[in-house]
Amino acid sequence: TDVTIAEAMAEAGAQRLSALGLELVLLDALRYTPAAFAASFPGTIDVGAATLTALLTDIAAGLQRAGIATLAIANAHFDPANLEALHAAAAAIDEGASMRVVFPDVTRRPWGGRLTEEFRSGACHAGQYEGSILLARDPGRVREETMRELEDNPLSLSAAIRAGVRDFSEAGGDRAYFGYPSQASLARRGALVTGGGRGIGAAAARMLAERGARLVLAARSTPEIEAVASELRGRGGDACAVTCDVSDPASVEALCHEAAERLGAVDILVNNAGVASSAPVVKLALEEWERLWRINATGAFLAMRGVLPGMAERGWGRIVNVASIAALRGGRYMGGYAASKHALLGLTRSAAAEVAGAGVTVNAVCPGYVDTPMTDATIENIVRRTDLAETDALDAILATTPQRRLIAPEEVAASIVFLCEDEARSINGQTVVLDGGATSAV
Repeated sequence: TDVTIAEAMAEAGAQRLSALGLELVLLDALRYTPAAFAASFPGTIDVGAATLTALLTDIAAGLQRAGIATLAIANAHFDPANLEALHAAAAAIDEGASMRVVFPDVTRRPWGGRLTEEFRSGACHAGQYEGSILLARDPGRVREETMRELEDNPLSLSAAIRAGVRDFSEAGGDRAYFGYPSQASLARRGALVTGGGRGIGAAAARMLAERGARLVLAARSTPEIEAVASELRGRGGDACAVTCDVSDPASVEALCHEAAERLGAVDILVNNAGVASSAPVVKLALEEWERLWRINATGAFLAMRGVLPGMAERGWGRIVNVASIAALRGGRYMGGYAASKHALLGLTRSAAAEVAGAGVTVNAVCPGYVDTPMTDATIENIVRRTDLAETDALDAILATTPQRRLIAPEEVAASIVFLCEDEARSINGQTVVLDGGATSAV
């Protein structure tokens, strides 16, 4: 487990550093380290702290000879003896060489303060924290039925260590774990995301995959959803792409059937597929009005109708509809779009009332202007219809929000994923508004 998580940490860090133009060497994991706390468990093999310190020091010397300027250590093994050996190695390398050592010890500030209470208490050994990461990284290693049956162990390993306890058994971890393994985040839930090839849909898919969910991505643009699904598989996730036109009832019916076949069950539905256009009400063509409604409202209805029965039967389900602040107020030149999003919000509240108490929730997110291709199209339309430059057109639409900036897709995705978590099970029929405080849900 510790090796799997450390490798995921290292690869994620390497991707970000590579994007900055840095040249990287990703070393193999060190699989034998000090493990005094687990020494009483059968099968535990550890090495002395001095051995690990010497090994890291020698590795650093070899890297320096090869021209490597910085050594970054990704560690997910928090045995006190191991951490002491790593800090000793970092100090020895810093003292004896010109190489820089970067070791973010997540048991210490500032890194530890960013993590959950389960982690900060030390109740994370094979608990929700570790289980969620392992499910996202290597789900084949997790026996899910066993995981869900394990009892909670809320004892604080950190407190036990501070009290001088020397091993897991003495600390209260007779079965080698602390924390809440049965609550591993969205562990292997099946998620269907429409409009999953870009923008909010792609961001939500990435976050759901990071939490262990298996994904079916749907959209009309096959290359876009294939690219996102391939990206998620490259990170160890379980994702596939299914082409679908949500304005076509037969296409949505086929999508729901295929998603259920591929996932085993659709536990999460993110209705993100949508379109926008701009025109005064008196000039809005009937064909355009009907197109907006077919995609923004009817498409979501069809997908919900396809997955709700199974969710209710299993007693667990999450539906999140991506609406808009236009669902809460009118606006010039957006009659068709606003009307379709108002309908989506009404559908959300009505469906939520019908499933209340069944273990299923239906909610909506209403963002303002998001940094997506849809907003780009809005800006292009303003430029085409007026004499404004592109930057002035952007300023004009941002003047309607207090943030004075475009919302990142990841901000909306974070709200979507939160509404899918078990911790949000009491939130039903609600609207999360993301516009900096300009609009209130009604």
